[in-house]
Amino acid sequence: MSQHKIRLGERQISYQVRRSQRARYLKLKIDVQGALEVIVPSGYDIDQQRIQSFLQQRQPWIDKHLGRIETARGGTLSGRRYVSGTVVPYLGEDHSLDVNPTHKAKRTTVARQACLLRIRLRSDVPDSETETEVRSALEKWYRQQARTYITDRVAALAGSHGFTYGRVTIRGQKTRWGSCSSKGNLNFNWRLMMAPPAAIDYVIIHEMCHLRELNHSKRFWSMVAAYCPDYEYWRQWLKANTLRLYL
Repeated sequence: MSQHKIRLGERQISYQVRRSQRARYLKLKIDVQGALEVIVPSGYDIDQQRIQSFLQQRQPWIDKHLGRIETARGGTLSGRRYVSGTVVPYLGEDHSLDVNPTHKAKRTTVARQACLLRIRLRSDVPDSETETEVRSALEKWYRQQARTYITDRVAALAGSHGFTYGRVTIRGQKTRWGSCSSKGNLNFNWRLMMAPPAAIDYVIIHEMCHLRELNHSKRFWSMVAAYCPDYEYWRQWLKANTLRLYL
């Protein structure tokens, strides 16, 4: 993928161009981080001038979606500050960051204590890189929590409902909470650890039902409803709160 920039109104926007064999026409995507992607059909002869003209035509759509992200993040696309006092969600509960430098530590660590996430910075982090280091450490910590928590919940729910599955993998998908492969392997987004436990259970059940129905047919949704009666609530909750569940 190639990286480019364009000015649209008051915004200086970066965007990537990606070719796709599945795409039939020019398409735009904006992920939860506010990253803009232009998807170009394979074999489609198009230059940057035409792409930028396309972006200018779609400016109202781009402004609308970036505006939603800015609103969810307190008025800025840059998102959270990774400093003491910043609040992040963990299993649906707000947790405040407590960031402190150390003089001896060789690596940055994160530890949860009540509703605090205590971050101890490694000794050689320059002040200009502190927030980048904190964010990186937090993502690593969330991933570690997800490997334990989600793997255990998959085992428990599969045992309760008679599902058989392959591997459980934790990933960082931009647009999916989970997926199920044709080989029976389950993949989950580490950002689920920011959502309430019931929302995580819904996603797990959703993907486990794909072990039996690799589609979204009426039969599939009936199965989801049988194992998770309030699935529609959590399905809508995740849609409404996607922009808040990020680092």
